[in-house]
Amino acid sequence: MQETKETSLITKKDLRSVFWRSFTMQSSWSFDKMMAYGFMYSIEKPLRKIYPKDDDYFEALHRHTETFNITPHVSPFVIDLSVAMEQECAKADNFNKESINNLKVGLMGPLSGIGDSFFWGTLRLIATGVGTSLALQGNILGPILFILIFNIPHLLFRYFATSWGY
Repeated sequence: MQETKETSLITKKDLRSVFWRSFTMQSSWSFDKMMAYGFMYSIEKPLRKIYPKDDDYFEALHRHTETFNITPHVSPFVIDLSVAMEQECAKADNFNKESINNLKVGLMGPLSGIGDSFFWGTLRLIATGVGTSLALQGNILGPILFILIFNIPHLLFRYFATSWGY
């Protein structure tokens, strides 16, 4: 008996694209949809691979224009979770398409609570304390350490959350 391994349409290159595009989520913020357009931009390339037909592709893009707001540091997890669900939706005829947005809405609040309290409430304050104490003494390492202490964990979490979500 020969086992066949299911190959995914989505490659590591596609996941890297989602990672880099997720940084634009806050720059596309609007009052009516919040981060939805940035979410849609982040998921655009994988959706095109999943849905080669234009009608299916535009329907999927439209599905991701629902209001969306989350701490940007944890957004790649939800984005790639949506990519995985869209891939399952394309395979199965009886897949409930509403469940994709329901999952996004269900994760927005809890993940934002965790992300805000850790990244904005804890990590940023620790980085500010270290950086400020050195900068007040005239040490150039103050701002450099602030940037490193905050951004290294943030970028690492964002990068790994991309594959965890998928």
